[in-house]
Amino acid sequence: MISAHYARLVHREFSIRKLDEKALFDDCDVTPDGLWQISKLDPRDFLRLLDNARRIVGEVPLGTLISSRNRLATLGMMGTAMMSAPTLGDGVQAMSSFSTLEADYLHFQLSPGPLSTRIALETDRDLGSSLLLHAETVFLLLQDYLLDLVGNAAGRIHFRVADNAPPHSGALEAVLEGPLSFNCRFTGLEFPTEWLAIRSPYSNPEVWQLSRRHLGEQLQASTQPGDQPYTRHLRSLLQAQRPPLPDIGDIAESLHLSPRTLSRRLMEEQTTFRELKLHAAHNYAKGMLLEGASVEAIAAELGYENAANFRRSFRALNQCSPKAWVARYHSGEAELSRAGP
Repeated sequence: MISAHYARLVHREFSIRKLDEKALFDDCDVTPDGLWQISKLDPRDFLRLLDNARRIVGEVPLGTLISSRNRLATLGMMGTAMMSAPTLGDGVQAMSSFSTLEADYLHFQLSPGPLSTRIALETDRDLGSSLLLHAETVFLLLQDYLLDLVGNAAGRIHFRVADNAPPHSGALEAVLEGPLSFNCRFTGLEFPTEWLAIRSPYSNPEVWQLSRRHLGEQLQASTQPGDQPYTRHLRSLLQAQRPPLPDIGDIAESLHLSPRTLSRRLMEEQTTFRELKLHAAHNYAKGMLLEGASVEAIAAELGYENAANFRRSFRALNQCSPKAWVARYHSGEAELSRAGP
């Protein structure tokens, strides 16, 4: 499911611009009036609505309709947590950890490296031509957030799309504050890792605590049969941080659970905290390898006793040596993966 307010924003913009509202809902199971009475929307209806909207507006970057007037209010309680967070890093970690509460088929995968940090847009379904529309919205919302906290990005945000350039790419480039590349290995953006430590002028400790508590409660309440909410949450949370990674006590406290309860929930989802933490650490190691770090430096960063121990652990997890993995990555045979088994 996806929060209904994203569809409402499109509907509202159609009303403001005097566009064909009836055509916007063609083949949808929700009506214009019904849309304003529900909190969640079936993704199939949302994607149909987006396809209709794109057909009606033509070459206008549709993502700008959703984000141009709304900024982080578009992200609901997650946006409140991001803006009240102590640092930029805390804010984007919250976004990565709780993004599926806004749209359960989307994930914002945060991967900090020594020099640059990546936020990749991942999805559980084939979005087809709607991928770029989602990317446009994410780009503009995150650009506003980064600029609000950094002040002046000066072209240091790099936007990437894993698809061909659309006819309206020039219009999209005109509203972005950094270079835009197409046919990339992922859809998302990159910015300097040093920004993660920037303190937010909007930080509010009370709101930060309350918003995270509310999001944690939503996470527990949203569980459906077959879901893995805790596994998914911890994957995002662990990968979004640089070593040393937090222990289970710190994460359990942020979710208002005991470590024992969190361990039990993970066992019910057929994983363990140790497995998730190991995968997160090795995914960070892969980012360091791609930035040219030595195996010795990576081993020290991750807390291994020596490089040989790291190599053994890496080979056991990835079925190849660090050097071989880099070669496989550059040949297109390997990818940076999410932090989990």
